[in-house]
Amino acid sequence: MLVVMGTFRVAEEHIAALLPLARTVAEATRAEAGCIQYSYAQDIDDPALFHVAERWTDRAALAAHAKSAHMAEWVAARAGLGFHDRVIRLYETDEGVAI
Repeated sequence: MLVVMGTFRVAEEHIAALLPLARTVAEATRAEAGCIQYSYAQDIDDPALFHVAERWTDRAALAAHAKSAHMAEWVAARAGLGFHDRVIRLYETDEGVAI
């Protein structure tokens, strides 16, 4: 299993515009083959900071996700919203490991 964790920032004046776009891409992504989890969370102490959490069955599923039409739309839409400081990390893990 692959785990993707990260953060990004958006300009504070664009948070309200970002939220429905993030919801749309998350819903579309959750319907993809190989997607186990896909979520964004707004930081309660810093509203301009968003956390990313994803789980995928394998690299092929993640690669297909990166090439999807809804991801292309998300990337284009967020560019005009002061999207910055994106940090994403990919981890490989055994599915049965509990921490």
